[in-house]
Amino acid sequence: MSQKSLQEFFTPRAENTPKRRRSKSSPSSEEKKRPKKQTLFTSMGTSGKVGELSVDELTTLFSNLIDSKGLATKQDLASTNAEIASLKKENVELRKKVDNLHDRLKVYDRHMRKNNLIFGGIELGDGNPSEVVREFIREVLQIENEIHIGRAFPLGRQGLKKRPLMVEFVKGDDVNHIMSKVACLKGTSFFVHRDYSQENRIIRSKLTSIRKEILKLKQDTVTSFRREALVVKDVPFVWDLEEGLRTAKGEDGVRVMTEILSLDLSDIVARLRLESNVRDRNSQQQAD
Repeated sequence: MSQKSLQEFFTPRAENTPKRRRSKSSPSSEEKKRPKKQTLFTSMGTSGKVGELSVDELTTLFSNLIDSKGLATKQDLASTNAEIASLKKENVELRKKVDNLHDRLKVYDRHMRKNNLIFGGIELGDGNPSEVVREFIREVLQIENEIHIGRAFPLGRQGLKKRPLMVEFVKGDDVNHIMSKVACLKGTSFFVHRDYSQENRIIRSKLTSIRKEILKLKQDTVTSFRREALVVKDVPFVWDLEEGLRTAKGEDGVRVMTEILSLDLSDIVARLRLESNVRDRNSQQQAD
């Protein structure tokens, strides 16, 4: 090969040689017509095949597999959700009925106990309980009026000399008259109090502890018990077994007590609630 031909072969391209430019035009009509990729089942239809199976056969196979494994379908889940919603609604309604029944039983129980008093510190001996109580009312409480007793009987274990006496009076006026005289028993070994249910005894015990704390911090505070409420400066406070100290209107008892007495009773209320929780757990363990 000659020197000239080599030079011609390696001669660089002239500067005016046109360069190819990338087309900025839109895709050709053929490209537009080209179908896009689709999902397997959509593009194949129901007559296409996956391996050796048609789409219909594969769908049937999956359906049978779901049925054989007991897997939940959308219909199953929808049915289950509807049943759960129905059970929740039924549970709410049953809860309301139970609460209503509980309230009615409390009213009935309170009515049955309203004319009952428990006398303590009296030595019964071999005497008749009704006569022993009548003598106590006349000699100790200084009540000369005739008191009508339905029945009286001792409580607690046999063999104790001073067993509490449960006394059922015929008239509510007699009960009120006796309770108006029990202040004279303060400082003695005798006591007379109303026949409260277990729940009411717990409630009164909590309120009594709060009353003692108030009088310890402010001795001149006027307090009294009215039914199931502790009245402080004309504001009735109750004890809720779940929420603790509340007002009769449902307000936070600790906050209201702070407002009317400038006393912070949060510590004693927390302690009383803790005692209730411990007692409830112990009762549950004994029941189990």
